[in-house]
Amino acid sequence: MPEATQVLLKRRPGTSVAEFRAYYQDHHAKLVLPWCKANGVTYYAQIHSPLKWTTSNPNPSINLADWDAAAEMVFPPQFRLEEMAEREYYENVIVPDERTFLLDEARRHLVVVAAGSVEGSRVEVIKDGDLVLGKGKGGGDGGELSVRVERG
Repeated sequence: MPEATQVLLKRRPGTSVAEFRAYYQDHHAKLVLPWCKANGVTYYAQIHSPLKWTTSNPNPSINLADWDAAAEMVFPPQFRLEEMAEREYYENVIVPDERTFLLDEARRHLVVVAAGSVEGSRVEVIKDGDLVLGKGKGGGDGGELSVRVERG
């Protein structure tokens, strides 16, 4: 069974909410696609603030007002971060990019929450293995591009 996860993310100080969202959605989403493809990600969405807990999975110890976005991904059951494909791409391309718009590289500050715990303005990037980069729910028309993301 595929494994879904959500992680909470914070924007870099001095970056407006609009700048953060535009960069995360328009630049970073595209940058992580080769890594997602290599690791068999079948679903990837960005969930933008304002964030709120779903009624089924609240976590009162976390104040969502302190977070700017969540990332949601579905990995194949055998995926292990320490054994990821395209590690060099992740370390040399994705991590430095995270430092440009996030508080720090994601893995240093993110908080993992149960899949389906957080909702907000959802921008789907990959759905059912297909690239569907668009505006998503709450943001517009969506689906401007459709390309099959191969699972290997």
